[in-house]
Amino acid sequence: MVRIEFRGFWRFVEKDHADGTPLGSDNLAGTAADGQVRNHAAFIWSVADLLRGDYKRSEYGRVILPLTVLRRLDGVLAPAIDRFETLEEGEQDAFRDALTRFVRTYSFLSQVVSFIDPELERDYRFCRALAAFVKRDAGASLDLGSDVELTHLHLEPTFEGSVSLEAEQGVVTAIYDGAGPRQEPEASPLSQIISKLNEGFGLKLTEADRLHLDSIARELVDDDTVQRQAAANTLGNFGVQFPQHFQTAVVDRLSGAEDFSYKLLGDEEVAEQARQVYMPLVYKRAKVAWQEHCPIGELLGPPPKESAHLEYKATFRTRAETGELFKPLQTASLKTVAAFLNSREGGTLLIGVADDGSVFGLDSDYVTLRKEGKDDRDLFLLHLGQAVVNAVGMAAAANVGHEIFEVGGRDLCRVHVKPSSFPIEAKVTEVDENSQHIKKTVFYGRFGNGTRAISDPGERERYTLQVWGP
Repeated sequence: MVRIEFRGFWRFVEKDHADGTPLGSDNLAGTAADGQVRNHAAFIWSVADLLRGDYKRSEYGRVILPLTVLRRLDGVLAPAIDRFETLEEGEQDAFRDALTRFVRTYSFLSQVVSFIDPELERDYRFCRALAAFVKRDAGASLDLGSDVELTHLHLEPTFEGSVSLEAEQGVVTAIYDGAGPRQEPEASPLSQIISKLNEGFGLKLTEADRLHLDSIARELVDDDTVQRQAAANTLGNFGVQFPQHFQTAVVDRLSGAEDFSYKLLGDEEVAEQARQVYMPLVYKRAKVAWQEHCPIGELLGPPPKESAHLEYKATFRTRAETGELFKPLQTASLKTVAAFLNSREGGTLLIGVADDGSVFGLDSDYVTLRKEGKDDRDLFLLHLGQAVVNAVGMAAAANVGHEIFEVGGRDLCRVHVKPSSFPIEAKVTEVDENSQHIKKTVFYGRFGNGTRAISDPGERERYTLQVWGP
């Protein structure tokens, strides 16, 4: 539209001033509207007169048009940029992440889906332009800008057959944002991995070899580069670099188990089998390990980013609606911590975050713990730490870390839980149907995005075998 209107105006200027008559002449005198047009035209023509080089008068439009459009774009974006600058750093990060997700999602989907909503296309183009002005400081991230563009999309069939549903119970995983939570393949218990290698290649690997592989996996999980790649990629994309990481880790461990290490380096079939069974394990654990120290904005919404390894709680011990103290509410957070301890990868609990991923704050919890002369944050962390110890014991509590963050003037607490090396039973307080407080000792597991108690002995045995092996 800008281009069409500008061309019409430009032809008008060229026609009436082909002889070089300045736009301030009496030819444009008349109404107030004519005067406004005359002033704008005079300004544009004055810019054209400043052009240097081999430009001819008939070519002025090729330069003035882009300049006019860019100036108009700056004017449209200026209010949004000004509002962005007034936000707190945490709010800026959250806005920037949401903006980037929208631009990337729309850009990708528009390659494979025909959109017919002009307003959506308008919003996309506005957001894409705005994103260039609200980027993080140089060095904080790698921005390829327009240097990388999706030009081809390769589709490969992975299944052919019926997808009809059967009358069974299961876990439904919802998609909340552009990336969407994904159901990832379960990592096999380490004992099963050793059995597969022995059966498939006639090896005689022992428990010592299993521990050797386990130590390789731990080193990979602790590697910051591996964590970043796991957090930013799907399992399939993660597998592109994993063979190199795996080989490097094996070389680093040569002195610890020389024979087995040389087998992994010299026999590609054995190495490939080991990589296939270990890659999902390393991927998940590295992805969760990244949550312990990543920028807090990456874990917040909206839209919410809860998953099998990330959960939100608005408060720790008060009712979100009224701020009223209700101590049994602590059980909800302690159950999640216990379930993360009883999982293969662990997880992160954010206290002070609403269901939609926005920061609710810890003010109501602070009020219930406040003491004169004491810092609210210190008192909250002390109370939380003691509650965890009381629930799961000191040994398991050593796997739980917590830290306070301020986002948009409100506090939240990141509770990161590393997986326990042994099954954990949690001592919690629940309220029965008669409103009586009952203390229980319960084994909790993580199922999809939720936490459940496992009371059946047979189910508990199968669950522990899946997580820790025989």
